[in-house]
Amino acid sequence: MSRSEDTERRILDLFEAALDQPSPDRKAWLEAQTSDDPEVLQAVLALLSLDQQASTALKTGTAGEVASLPPPERIGAYRITRVIGEGGMGIVYEGERDRGDFEHRVAIKIVRPGLLSDKLIQRFSNERRILAGLTHAGIARLFDGGELEDGSPFFVMEYIEGQPITRWVEQQKLDEKETLRLFLDVLGAISYAHQNLIVHRDITPSNVMVTPQGQVKLIDFGIAKPQTEDADDERPTRGSLASLSFTPGFGAPERAEGAAPNILSDIYSLGRLLETILPTSDTRADLQAIIEKASAEKPADRYSSADQMSEDIDAYLGGYPVSANPAGPTKSLALYTGRHPIAVTLGSLAVLGLAAGLIIMSSLYASAQKARREADMRFNDLHALANTLMFDIADDIYALPAATTAKTRVAEASQTYLDKLASSENATDALKFDAAKGFRRLAEIQGSPSMSSLRDHEAAIGNLEKAETILIEQLQKAPSNEEVRLELGKLYFDMAHISINPNQDYEKAIGELDRSVEVLTDLPANQTLSFDLDLARISSEALRAYAYGWKGDTERAEADYRRLITEAKGLADSNPENLDVRKSLGSIQRNLGELLTRNNRFEEASVVMAEAVRDAEILLEQSPDDAQFERALAIAYWRHGFVLYNLGQHDASLAAYSKALEIMDRRVARDPADKDSLSFQGTIRGEIILPLIGLGRYEEAEEIALQSLAFQKSVFDEGPDISRNQRNMLVQHYQMLELYSTSGDETKACGALEEMWVYIDMLIADDALAPSDRESLATLNDSFAACGLRTL
Repeated sequence: MSRSEDTERRILDLFEAALDQPSPDRKAWLEAQTSDDPEVLQAVLALLSLDQQASTALKTGTAGEVASLPPPERIGAYRITRVIGEGGMGIVYEGERDRGDFEHRVAIKIVRPGLLSDKLIQRFSNERRILAGLTHAGIARLFDGGELEDGSPFFVMEYIEGQPITRWVEQQKLDEKETLRLFLDVLGAISYAHQNLIVHRDITPSNVMVTPQGQVKLIDFGIAKPQTEDADDERPTRGSLASLSFTPGFGAPERAEGAAPNILSDIYSLGRLLETILPTSDTRADLQAIIEKASAEKPADRYSSADQMSEDIDAYLGGYPVSANPAGPTKSLALYTGRHPIAVTLGSLAVLGLAAGLIIMSSLYASAQKARREADMRFNDLHALANTLMFDIADDIYALPAATTAKTRVAEASQTYLDKLASSENATDALKFDAAKGFRRLAEIQGSPSMSSLRDHEAAIGNLEKAETILIEQLQKAPSNEEVRLELGKLYFDMAHISINPNQDYEKAIGELDRSVEVLTDLPANQTLSFDLDLARISSEALRAYAYGWKGDTERAEADYRRLITEAKGLADSNPENLDVRKSLGSIQRNLGELLTRNNRFEEASVVMAEAVRDAEILLEQSPDDAQFERALAIAYWRHGFVLYNLGQHDASLAAYSKALEIMDRRVARDPADKDSLSFQGTIRGEIILPLIGLGRYEEAEEIALQSLAFQKSVFDEGPDISRNQRNMLVQHYQMLELYSTSGDETKACGALEEMWVYIDMLIADDALAPSDRESLATLNDSFAACGLRTL
């Protein structure tokens, strides 16, 4: 009777663990571990008996002499049946389990004796446990391992019946798209290994197999290693495992010079592998750029992860710009048109002619003053064209990469037009209402904290005040006008958002949000815009809860968040196709998670943030072109990473931070002028040092921290009076304190504490130091005093 793979895995795991138990206690230990399954107990005892009988028992030994030895008849419970292959690293045999109640074939790799140092041989027992945890469909599983009597390390691996990827692509006559999709499976497997801090070290066509069913299988992970070894082991010596795993032609250039393998050296090998399996004669520019970026001479010029490379290939297959070959406006438009050949034809022409169109509008306006009848006709045309440009085309621009220049031109031209329209004596109430909506839309482009705006907050507030004047005048004429109320409620939300970020004036924001909620709720029954009004109100109440939380009223903030999550879910259930309500729900979830985190309720925060991450991932999958959804996912990863760090889950924290950083790196690469993405990227880089500190990777953490500090300082120097910039500097030095305190550098730790006081004083002077910040800083009073500094 055959056993399941899980049962077999359990038997092998218990067998390996039993070998570590003292012989007199081994049976009693096993009986305690298998009290629920006597069959498993008997199978493990049988393996132990076989192990004792076998001439090549799994035991530690010293390295033997370098010599060609005949193959062993058995290794543990496996009978050697034939040689599969032989290379410089060792020999791979086919093994067959012919004892016990189940049978299966395996591949057994024996590393040649004498090639490895004693220290590396000792490390194999730890590495095989790590590698055994790699359970991915694209990775050949490692079942077992140990050493022969002569000290030769061996690995018992999943037997793969297949052929190298190069031969598979050739025989199956795969076209470019099919080849790239197959390669994406390779990237997925490597990404999984990297997330588990395992570097393959020898990615070559012969180590990437494809089964008859078309399943990619990476083999030879027996020479892989964790990326967290002691610093003094990082440089390989002649005869070390690192040097033996280097294949000329596919190994990164720095490997030939003796550098230690790492994730970036795997990326190089992936680039060379992709180049090998693709036809070279007709490789397109974007695809060639992907290959060149992956296999760049300098590690810093390569993709930072397999996921990042995968995203570029996905973008290429989908007709989107790739980060390896940033597209200019013309190319971006061509790609966008290629994806939407019919729907965007008119829209694309409008984008290309945007500046000219707005100039024409101004001319139309001037001509309208000469004749009333002509003015009426032209104002109607102008009205329709303005709505198209300010709302439809501007939204399309947000979906395009490298949009900052286009947004700037829209803002400059629209400002002139809207000012003229709002002040016109000929403008009707409908036109003035559209002007108010235009002012608010323009303010979003100029200074919204929730999207990639131009960060011109002063101009944004000015336009919001212009819109407010128009809307209040119209509300006085028609108090029950739902459209006016909806627009005014959103306007007060936008004002409050800027009051909070960057100004951190929570009291002012609460007053603006009170007005927003009042405007959105003080309406008669049977409203025609009830859904839109409810969604806007929920958003305003959620932002008000955020402000209360930062003011220190945690109890009210949490109660409001939980009530609003319930309301938002109900609204989403009744409107399943509406993505805006789900975006609002995600924002509330993330802010609740942040509130719980600030109050050290990390377990609760983790549950909330995990849900927020899942929802954000689904949202972006449904609308992959939406830049706001992409940004929301990055925020969710970022905040979840901080929660996981506080829970001591440093590997998971680093993975979450890395995903957030990959998104922001991609956004910055396609639009280097995007100030929001640049700022967000700098913030994540500053915080990613936290899990690195937890993992003891101090040198790496310090290098990143100093880069982040330099970036935050450059932003601060541009706006030293902005509270957000002051707080970012305070947080950055707090993180430096965390690094130096943990690593034991007391001098640098005191220096960080001294720098913190510079920005604490600024925030106190501006009355912008939040109560929660005061409480956190007060816990450092002993440290301040120990460094001879004043206390808070």
